[in-house]
Amino acid sequence: MKITEIDHFSHRHKLELSYSEKPYQCDGCKELGFGSSYQCNNKKCDFHLHENCGLAKPIATHSFFKNSSFKFKKKGKRGKTCKACGKDVQGFMYKSKEAYLHPCCLELPSTLNGNFNGGSLRLNLEVKASTKCLICQNKEIYKGKLKGWAYISSCGKHCYHVGCVNNMNFENWKMGYFNQSQSGGVAKGLVFNKEENGESSNGRKENEGSLMKNALDFIVKAVLGDAVTSFLGIDFDSIANN
Repeated sequence: MKITEIDHFSHRHKLELSYSEKPYQCDGCKELGFGSSYQCNNKKCDFHLHENCGLAKPIATHSFFKNSSFKFKKKGKRGKTCKACGKDVQGFMYKSKEAYLHPCCLELPSTLNGNFNGGSLRLNLEVKASTKCLICQNKEIYKGKLKGWAYISSCGKHCYHVGCVNNMNFENWKMGYFNQSQSGGVAKGLVFNKEENGESSNGRKENEGSLMKNALDFIVKAVLGDAVTSFLGIDFDSIANN
């Protein structure tokens, strides 16, 4: 059962679990957020926390670091990056002897499963990419410095850095491609509504594009929670052919 209200050390007012009508910056980890968050009802505060930041545990573990435990820290450390996504740790974070992690990155699901068009797709979270990421076309986020976690399909054809998906979401948000989906005046979620580019392709390419779209859709929902109800507008053919 969801915890709908919390008292949090980072804010003087009670915070309630609500659905954000627009993207927000988490006042805990300082990263972008979509959808559900713990919010202050005082509009003057404009205070938000990711669910994972609002409910962060003092001590946590992760299967990628079997011999380490992570301690929750209130403040980031200059020059340090999240082992998972490669972004700076500017606010709330988890620290161990081996790595720094954002709270949301620490809680990423290890496996994503989905069905579409009579088929199925399974994506596993791995500590590094086994092949080139289909977004950045590299195995590492920062060559020679940081490999970055990646979701990889069981067939091995689809590989996406968590950090690249995060960056893509942020860039699309800045470009204004995230809007609210409305049905009868009620907000249902955030929709990526950029128009697709490119010409029509043959059946094989269309099927590959459909696989890539669904793979990205699963990963975006894992990264952003239930905020995104549709993920459209990627030129899948150009990604596949790069």
